[in-house]
Amino acid sequence: MGFFHHEPSILEATKAEQREAVEKLTSHATLRSGYYLLLLLSVFIVTPGLLLNDVAVIIGGMIFAPLIIPTLMLSLSLAARTWRGLMYALRIYVISMLLVVAGAMTITFLFAQTELVVEWIPTIMNPSIYFFIALMSGIVAAFALAKEDVSESIAGVTISVSYLPPLCAVGIGLALAQPKLVQQSLFLFVTNALGIVIAASLVFWGMGFFATKKQQEKAVEKESGA
Repeated sequence: MGFFHHEPSILEATKAEQREAVEKLTSHATLRSGYYLLLLLSVFIVTPGLLLNDVAVIIGGMIFAPLIIPTLMLSLSLAARTWRGLMYALRIYVISMLLVVAGAMTITFLFAQTELVVEWIPTIMNPSIYFFIALMSGIVAAFALAKEDVSESIAGVTISVSYLPPLCAVGIGLALAQPKLVQQSLFLFVTNALGIVIAASLVFWGMGFFATKKQQEKAVEKESGA
């Protein structure tokens, strides 16, 4: 019988992998998990990097930025069509965005000058190429979550898609009263977010996560009541 044993490919997620992915995402975005602390610390590194236009500092802060977690939670909830999971993920996502913007504004008030130019945010953008990068990153992120053997790729995703810096730049723009910077940064952030969510949702659906609705709702109920 062992001769006919079927090894799941990278395009498939076993029941155990699905269960682990759901539990991992749901539990990693809570106060006791350190998610919000890690998010703020990454903001406190990325924002000065943007103010200094120091790429090394920016990338250093992006490596451990956990903002991808609620994004993948949104994708997973969409794939499983669970309203409770979607609302849970959206709540964490909105809180995260507010924390990032507030943290970036605070750092900017403390250290920046009004004539500052944030070079990381391009003044002329090609939306299609940023959206394409976000799509590819969403695919990698979904596989990295579901497959332990490629889970190390998740840090690379947060760097390649430049997810956190645009949101930090929104805070910088608000603090310095630079509406153009706010507009450009917000546009880039939304483009990245949409690309990741769309691609990851499709990958999760293709890997069979559409059957995890009840499991997601139980996990959310457990975390909400904890």
